Amino acid sequence: MLVAVYYVGLVAYVDSTVERVDVLRLAGPEIIAEERQLDAENFLLVGSDGGGRDTTILAHLSPDGSQSVVVVFPRDAYVDVPACQAAGGQPTEPYSGPFSSVIGAGGAACLVHTVQVLTGLRVNHYVQMDLASFPAMVDALGGVPLCLGSSLRERDSGLELPAGTSVIDGEQTLPFLRLETRQGPAETERIQRQQQFLASLLDRSLSPGTLVNPLRLTRFLTTTADSLTLDLDTTLGDLKSLVELLRDLNGELVLLLTAPIAVPDFSPVGSSASYPLLDEQLGRQLYESIIEDAAVGLPGAAAADPSSPGEVDCG
Repeated sequence: MLVAVYYVGLVAYVDSTVERVDVLRLAGPEIIAEERQLDAENFLLVGSDGGGRDTTILAHLSPDGSQSVVVVFPRDAYVDVPACQAAGGQPTEPYSGPFSSVIGAGGAACLVHTVQVLTGLRVNHYVQMDLASFPAMVDALGGVPLCLGSSLRERDSGLELPAGTSVIDGEQTLPFLRLETRQGPAETERIQRQQQFLASLLDRSLSPGTLVNPLRLTRFLTTTADSLTLDLDTTLGDLKSLVELLRDLNGELVLLLTAPIAVPDFSPVGSSASYPLLDEQLGRQLYESIIEDAAVGLPGAAAADPSSPGEVDCG
């Protein structure tokens, strides 16, 4: 009984210490077929890495559980950002720019609003994780196992991992998550590596070796609470569905897509920089099919490469 009380108290403590932000906009003209989306779960998941390196993912779970879709937005994708209200209450002017600039310009609420305008989906959960806290989370778990299809090496950080099974520690975590061995507008390799890591981290945190070890579990949960930012209503219980979805990212039950790109190297008028330009027509088809819970999978919406490191059988 004392052990049960301890675990219940630990979860309650963690839930009370998570940072909360008022960012959701659950009704508005940008939401398509709002009545059809009332029972759907749409999580906007942001991996905050600073310096414009944030990863933004929209995870959709259909009301009947028949479909789970994860859409990744390239951080440099050029988008139209609507007028927003910043965290301090000050209005922001609409502008066009890279996806990675939205939080800095208007805050998390503006990011939610931008995604809803772009997709028509009703975001009812906001989850932000600080990637800088991941090394402490990994060390709290005693390392995280990974299955790599090929060796990885990064000279500046000294990261060196062989093909096959490796257990990374906290010091190796950020170099692994940030490594970009191939350049591309959709950054699919880096994003898939982050998803593989997160799925493995969750598996490790939910393993019997963690759950029956009060010291390890306490360290992991308190570190996790420090890295999390949630909207006002999402509870740790609500995160269970998201956790299960992320754990199955490399399986057959979750469709992983990158937002469709129309022009890989789009240069705005008056700018010398180039950005991937999202395909408005294919994107609209994709997001409407998600809303209608129809079959999803369109040309231009890049699916995860089945030969990615997360698909290798390490035995």
